[in-house]
Amino acid sequence: MKRILITLTLFFSMLSAAFAQAPQKFTYQAVVRNESNTLVRGNVGVRITILQGGANGTMVYQETHTAVTNANGLMTLQIGGGIVMNGDFATIDWADGPYFLKTETDPTGGTNYTIEGTQQLLSVPYALYAGHAANSFSGSYNDLTDQPDIPQIPENVSAFNNDEGYITMDSIPEIPTVPTNVSAFTNDAGYLTSVDCGNINICDLFAELQAQIEDLQHTVDSLSEHGGGEEETPVDALPCPGMPTVTDIDGNVYNTVRIGNQCWMKENLRTTHYADNTEIPVGNTSYSGTEPYRYAPNNDESNVSTYGYLYNWAAVMHGESSSYVIPSGVQGICPTGWHVPSDAEWTQLTDYVSSQSQYVCGNDNTIAKALASTTGWDSSTTTCAVGNTPSGNNATGFSALPAGFYDVICDFFGSNATFWSATEGDDNYAYYRSLGYNYALVNRGDYLKNNGFSVRCVRD
Repeated sequence: MKRILITLTLFFSMLSAAFAQAPQKFTYQAVVRNESNTLVRGNVGVRITILQGGANGTMVYQETHTAVTNANGLMTLQIGGGIVMNGDFATIDWADGPYFLKTETDPTGGTNYTIEGTQQLLSVPYALYAGHAANSFSGSYNDLTDQPDIPQIPENVSAFNNDEGYITMDSIPEIPTVPTNVSAFTNDAGYLTSVDCGNINICDLFAELQAQIEDLQHTVDSLSEHGGGEEETPVDALPCPGMPTVTDIDGNVYNTVRIGNQCWMKENLRTTHYADNTEIPVGNTSYSGTEPYRYAPNNDESNVSTYGYLYNWAAVMHGESSSYVIPSGVQGICPTGWHVPSDAEWTQLTDYVSSQSQYVCGNDNTIAKALASTTGWDSSTTTCAVGNTPSGNNATGFSALPAGFYDVICDFFGSNATFWSATEGDDNYAYYRSLGYNYALVNRGDYLKNNGFSVRCVRD
């Protein structure tokens, strides 16, 4: 098993009141790197084990998690809140240490744990320790070690009668007033003189926790100053942080991909309804620049699950106005929280991909291969064309598929991928982007709105 150092930061919940119930969990954060010292981003599987007595001590508790790391490889867990595999977190006696925290991580998101680390829990979470300490005194006089003498009350003194002269108005003692400046945890006016903490020093615990917080702040400041310390490592071709998939109103699930600073659908839209549940009519032989229609690629519904539908521009926009800005602000046919990209957002994508040398095949802006899928394309002998050795395509993870387009008839299936934007050229034309099997460039132009093209949505 590969072993690797991971950055660990623990936050412990503070005790909110003197006798409040202790929260049965605490936060765990780690920056995860693989055996090549590369940050791991995306879904990771984690197994947490708490050991008593030493790094190879007795297991008292074990749980598993599925977490998502951010762009800096940082994952956050709630220890005590995972899927319990062994033991009971609430019954751990934190005073009976030392305790060690063992973490095992699967960077692929499964349970094949290949990254392992163990370190001592130097500071037991105060609220958890207090949860046990709060029950240490039963409240019974007989449990006190230094029992004060209690004077005998004569048996013949009743509650309301002055029996045998024991109670007289003159003998009632004055009851002192409790000062208002005595708080729960401060030695106000000399009323509290000492606190027996057992074998835990609260002041030292708080001082150590403060030091950990300061160390974390220094780490955050360093990452902000140096761009996370991994400026040369691209974050493209990974699922969008916090949203690896998106689901449309029909229940279709789409994978996502992050390219530059944009979050795109990784698949062509295949919905039959708008987000407001209005149905999008089937076009068949209907052909219109104003009425919305959808078409099956190559006139075959079996292609829809892979290639999505082709939509005319009226279907794409759903009555909204053309947009030229970033972001477009046009939800149109897209699920809630997503929008139809403007021509400027398509340019943002192609400009970014062109600026990354690993995505350019040959010279200039020959980036079509980096955006095209590895399957479905007609063959081409043109150097750097999409259909030339397609197994080398899709470096960006955009996965453009050759669904063709609808122009009176469905055509160019297997040889062309064309996508609408939310930007019109004039009353009859709107802008698009297309890839061809025998081209190395991404083509930009405007075309008649009554044609059926594919659609990709961008996260708001």
